[in-house]
Amino acid sequence: MRNAVAAIALAVFVTAVVTAVATLGLTGYFQPVARPSPSPTPTVTVSPTPTVSASPSPILSPTPSPTIAATPPPQQTRTPRPDPTTNIAGQQLIPYYFQARQQFPIFPPTPQIDFDMAADRDGDAFFRGLTPVGQPIFTVREDFVMTQRTAFHEIGHAYEALLQRKDASVDWRARYWAFRGFPGTWQQAAAEAATKTGMAQWTIQPQESWAEAFSIAFIGSGQEKTLDYGRTISPAATKAFFQSLTNP
Repeated sequence: MRNAVAAIALAVFVTAVVTAVATLGLTGYFQPVARPSPSPTPTVTVSPTPTVSASPSPILSPTPSPTIAATPPPQQTRTPRPDPTTNIAGQQLIPYYFQARQQFPIFPPTPQIDFDMAADRDGDAFFRGLTPVGQPIFTVREDFVMTQRTAFHEIGHAYEALLQRKDASVDWRARYWAFRGFPGTWQQAAAEAATKTGMAQWTIQPQESWAEAFSIAFIGSGQEKTLDYGRTISPAATKAFFQSLTNP
């Protein structure tokens, strides 16, 4: 019995020792070795392929074609017609001149009629001043058929020139302006006329108003082509006024 117990005890001891030895041996043998941590596998981040925005094609505005102004035809310099070497047209004025002289003795016995003007000239007839001895000088366009209105208009210009020659100290035009009752002075009207051209100028020129009034006064009727400032002409009263200038 004792032997059995001893055997059991021995077996238990041996088992314990073996277990201990095994435990110690294995523990030493299997001591864990520290290994370096594996390098993390780099994560490849795939960058999105950049979206290449297509640049919009520039809108090409059509280049405007230059406007080429039509070249005007060259102005042809027209050679003026030569003035005639006769005064046939001017001779038409003489009968009217004699009528005026009968009522206005200031007129010399005869006028001087210059050569006619060419048919392409502006104007129908002109008073061109006085000769050194005081003869009125007239000229007429060669194709003009004389009228009494035109004849006495030009003779009216001559009448003013003859009065001025007679006495230059008198402002004859101022007397006319006052008689007609026109506003302002004739000098102011002349200054205004100087700012205009063509017929706009002609209608307000004081000397043309004088000549128009003389023509209508001599004929006895008619409508002035010049500005009358609302003062309608009286032919009879105006004729008496003109006659009074040479018979003070």
